[in-house]
Amino acid sequence: MSKFKPTSLVFLMVILFPFTASVGTKYISSASFMTANAQDTSCPSPDDLVPQLAVDIWARVGSGLTHNVRETASTQAAIVAQVPDGDIFRVIGGPICAESFVWWQVDYAGTQGWMAEGDPKTGQYWLTVLDGQNSPTPEPENGLKTSGCQKPPEDYKRVLVNGEQLNDRTLAMLDYAQELYSADSGVIHFRTSIMQGSYNPGGVAASFGTHDGGGAVDISVRDPQNHQILTAAIAPMLRALRFAGFAAWLRDTDVLYKGSPIHIHAIAIGDAELSDAARAQIDGTFGYLRGYDGLPRDDGIPQPDKSGDMIVCQWMVEMGFHDLRPTAGQGNG
Repeated sequence: MSKFKPTSLVFLMVILFPFTASVGTKYISSASFMTANAQDTSCPSPDDLVPQLAVDIWARVGSGLTHNVRETASTQAAIVAQVPDGDIFRVIGGPICAESFVWWQVDYAGTQGWMAEGDPKTGQYWLTVLDGQNSPTPEPENGLKTSGCQKPPEDYKRVLVNGEQLNDRTLAMLDYAQELYSADSGVIHFRTSIMQGSYNPGGVAASFGTHDGGGAVDISVRDPQNHQILTAAIAPMLRALRFAGFAAWLRDTDVLYKGSPIHIHAIAIGDAELSDAARAQIDGTFGYLRGYDGLPRDDGIPQPDKSGDMIVCQWMVEMGFHDLRPTAGQGNG
């Protein structure tokens, strides 16, 4: 579902920054790209524009201007979204060649379409890879709850989203949750429903420090038009957020203090800039991985997590995060 319906069909031809992101190895070699597209005379020469993107990685616009997401791989296709300079998206398909451009299918905060990678005439890239990603590999079948898991990039550039500060790692996870939720006919747009972000020390006393560092985000579960609680949306939102790598819980009305609003509280597992209080909500005494609701209590008695099934992905295990429940077996499944 798209929140973006621009009407202009003008294709942006701009002067762009060269590709500089470091991702270890190139995902697609010149030889394989040339072989795969040998019959397509519209393809740029690999010497002019070697594809740098790959399916299942995150990238950002590095053009200096807004970049169009089109319905199909054509400069004449309808624009379904526009990605501002510096904003991020996930690659979900491609590459294909059309009109002398290399095109990739992308998901931008739940809206899917096609973007051209760069200008083969100048060799300049319009789209660049986020830091902290390796060549993507499928998660093994090991008994863990891995179907739908996607390891986030370790990129900590800070951005403003709906007036709140996040890092790109958290935003990538949030957008992936949006992708999963939108595929399930979700009606809430996560980016525009952010109530509190990260790096907000002392901003909300009831948050007891969980938003002081990175990796924390609160999301409204109300209809943005009439402000009614969208009860049916809560369970699929929580499930999508947990698959994306968040420890996420519903905080109902009055739970934090008298009159506290209903919302989803989410902490990005593995974020290198978490506050101590946020990290404790993952694997501390009252933490998510222990099967609890993340709320510290004066009596010291943790309360069970009632917000849905725990999700443990292989990438979490590789970072040292495990199912810590006393009755946990070899993993979830």
